Amino acid sequence: MVEPVRAVFFDVGGTLLHPHPSFHRLVAHVCQQRGLPVTAEEAERAEPRVWARIAQRQDRGRGFSISPEQSRAFWLWVYRAYLTELGYPESAATDLPQRLLETFVQLESYRLYPDVLPTLERLQRAHLTLGVISNWEAWLHQLMAHLEIERYFHVSMVSGVTGVEKPDAEIFLRALEAAGVRADEAIHVGDDPRTDLEGAERMGIRGILLDRDARLVRPLGTSAAEPNARPPIRIRSLAELPSLLALNEGGP
Repeated sequence: MVEPVRAVFFDVGGTLLHPHPSFHRLVAHVCQQRGLPVTAEEAERAEPRVWARIAQRQDRGRGFSISPEQSRAFWLWVYRAYLTELGYPESAATDLPQRLLETFVQLESYRLYPDVLPTLERLQRAHLTLGVISNWEAWLHQLMAHLEIERYFHVSMVSGVTGVEKPDAEIFLRALEAAGVRADEAIHVGDDPRTDLEGAERMGIRGILLDRDARLVRPLGTSAAEPNARPPIRIRSLAELPSLLALNEGGP
């Protein structure tokens, strides 16, 4: 990257942290506790069908995190859809969706990816301003404190607090203002091509797509509607960031 970078913003879920041991294994575990013989593999196979259901919703899941009421309603709907796709529609009408919801708001249900702390330490030593821009409920701050990473971030834009979700330009603009940098002095790293990559690029922030599991099988390209757009950058690990930013030990 040629432009000097002064601020690095991160998405959180799928970028800095993940459900532990995994989303699918937690779903299977909770179901098994209620006597349903669900395996992690079955939960994983059902996930694309659940996302297809979300895409068919009128709101497509947008706005789910901006209030506790909307969050609760959305996630209960998701877990009911999950149980239906797993072949247990009758369980969707029990308290099992609530039990799944409770599991995924427990701080102990999350872990950092192994590359997170070394990368944050490296960027901090380079005197970069670090921030998070996340579509998450307000309790994310508690989770970050629990995982002992809150101290790294000078900027925190969490949709459950700001009332604005990615890819809305407003949440990126607020992050830039809080960091005191221009759009061309910042990058945003996340795992979602639409909310992270496209949302940042529309604001003039360099977007970097983190594709940890090479799950985005189709190659990324510039939009036909925006032929002059910058070619996208994709990385497999946060450990690639320091070299991408050409950091020296003493600073950028």
